[in-house]
Amino acid sequence: MPNKVDPKPNKTPGKQRDFLHTASHIYFAIGIAALIGMLVSSYLQATAGIDALKQYGLVNQQGNNLDQLRRLLLDAESATRGYVLTHDPYFLRPYGTAIPRIHDTIAAIEKNFTNSPKLHSSAIELISLAKNVTAILQTTITQVQNGLLIDHNWLEVDNLTMETYRSHHIALKQEVLTYNALNVERSAANFQNSQIITVLLALVSLILLILSISHKQKKQELQEEINGLLQRKNERLEREVQTRTQELTNLATYLTNVRETEKLNLARELHDELGALLTAAKLDADWVERNLPADVRERISKRLVRLRQTLTSGITLKRRITNDLRPALLNDLGLLEALNALARDFQQSTDIKLDLELPETEPELSEEVSLSLFRITQEAFTNIQNYAKARRVKLSLSYTETTIKLLISDDGIGFDMESPKLARHGLAGIKHRVFTHNGTLDIRSAPDEGTSILAELPI
Repeated sequence: MPNKVDPKPNKTPGKQRDFLHTASHIYFAIGIAALIGMLVSSYLQATAGIDALKQYGLVNQQGNNLDQLRRLLLDAESATRGYVLTHDPYFLRPYGTAIPRIHDTIAAIEKNFTNSPKLHSSAIELISLAKNVTAILQTTITQVQNGLLIDHNWLEVDNLTMETYRSHHIALKQEVLTYNALNVERSAANFQNSQIITVLLALVSLILLILSISHKQKKQELQEEINGLLQRKNERLEREVQTRTQELTNLATYLTNVRETEKLNLARELHDELGALLTAAKLDADWVERNLPADVRERISKRLVRLRQTLTSGITLKRRITNDLRPALLNDLGLLEALNALARDFQQSTDIKLDLELPETEPELSEEVSLSLFRITQEAFTNIQNYAKARRVKLSLSYTETTIKLLISDDGIGFDMESPKLARHGLAGIKHRVFTHNGTLDIRSAPDEGTSILAELPI
């Protein structure tokens, strides 16, 4: 069948595709640049925001520590006054609890204000006042515990010391809040600048998005046109492949049928003509031996014996060749007897142990299905004998009302199912015979794991 020649292809889709391809690269480069700019802007904005949050958190922590130190000093002062006035040890418990926390808070304040040079000197002064307050309180409690009299001006000194501390606390707290407000203003300005840059980059990205959508739509239309051309060509090629496959399948089926027909004709010729000639020759040899004189028969007796043996071997060879070409048992007695005979010949010609599982009753099969099952078994036995190096083989045949199953397995060396170097003409013949009858075939094998062939044909 002549192949249809496609008309001269239109060059317009190719030029459009090249143009769109170039434009795609340009859009991609600009988009990458805008994306990098947005990422850098977002990174800077995020970094500024994180720094602002960290600074804000640090300032809040500084204010919280200052307030906590003030509360703890007030608690310690109240406990000290209660103990001085009442001499009740009960007031020592809140004092004992407040003092360690005061020291921890002072250490935290020293750490927090280390990274704030502008506030560090004020913090150091406040810490010195706090330590002075705690020292005065500790001295007072020690004097009371030792039974010493407390100076009547102690309360005024304590009030003056705490007032001094409170004034420094208020001043430092105000500095902290002012510093925090300045940081917030600077962060807000940075955020505004980042927002402007982000908006500009977003506008550029929006323009690129519009251009990309338009470009993609044109590219999609061109791709659909090209896909349509490819689809039509693929459909034509698919039809040609299906036609060629069907032709090859029909040819393979025809050649198989011709080969079986020729084997049948050759088997009949061998059985009828050659068999008759060999049988007649053997009968003539027996007659000659019987009618020869005794002295002559004695001289040529060895040659007569050899002649009869040769004729008998020829008849046996003729029978074996005839059975290989077209077993008479298959046509005369059915598939089961033919498989039994094939199994006996296999065991006699090899040292392989054969496990045979055949049904007791003959299944009702067509001549073609019986011949295919016999040939599959014959091909499998040939492969096992030549390549498998097996010690044990199993042949099983079972059937239902609709299907018949043939299983042949061995424990040989197996083969790699995916190996491209493996010659599989025998397996290809088995597949063709199974698929000719619309059956299913399952071949499983792996190196050193044997081979299993399961063929299932409809009855």
